[in-house]
Amino acid sequence: MNRKLGWWFSGFITVTCVPAIGQEIQVDNSIGSLFQKGNHEAGVSTSVLYSPILPDKGRPIINYTLSGAHFGWMLTDVNSSSWLPGNVEVLGEAIGGTPFTGVGTYLVGGTGWIRYNFVEPNWRLVPYTQGGVGAELTDFDQRLIGEHFNFNLNMGAGMHCFVMRNLSIDVGCRFQHLSNARLSHTDIGVNAFGPEFGVSYFF
Repeated sequence: MNRKLGWWFSGFITVTCVPAIGQEIQVDNSIGSLFQKGNHEAGVSTSVLYSPILPDKGRPIINYTLSGAHFGWMLTDVNSSSWLPGNVEVLGEAIGGTPFTGVGTYLVGGTGWIRYNFVEPNWRLVPYTQGGVGAELTDFDQRLIGEHFNFNLNMGAGMHCFVMRNLSIDVGCRFQHLSNARLSHTDIGVNAFGPEFGVSYFF
């Protein structure tokens, strides 16, 4: 299953993003203007996350899907004088998920993100890196997380592939750590990683 998912992910990036590399934007700074201070972003995404990341005979397996809806605010203008031109964005995300391998049926919660968008003039591709923290309710394997209330710590990277001036298809990856921060005697935690796909609208 993992091999098939990897081929699908590679094909998705090739079909949706590579053709955009050679397409020059006709209106100067058309897409770059979307990332100016005060503008917004709204979108949805879905991830397939696998845990544990590395072989660990003592840790129960919990693989799950995670979907989210987000809203973002551009905090800064694009700093074009930097050697990595870009801007800072903050986002709020509502998340929900369910395991397809392992114990449990649901996860529901929220995450706050801070993101750096790498904005290059006349490009339809905008890479980004991000980190976020949040909280959730979940009945995932209690041998790992100890109780229903937990916190989440996230890191990720991806790319907006603009198919229209205000609309992008997003591809990336996500790491998520779930833990109760020692509120319970059991706090092994979940460390999950996998691909992420989404759609965003900028305004």
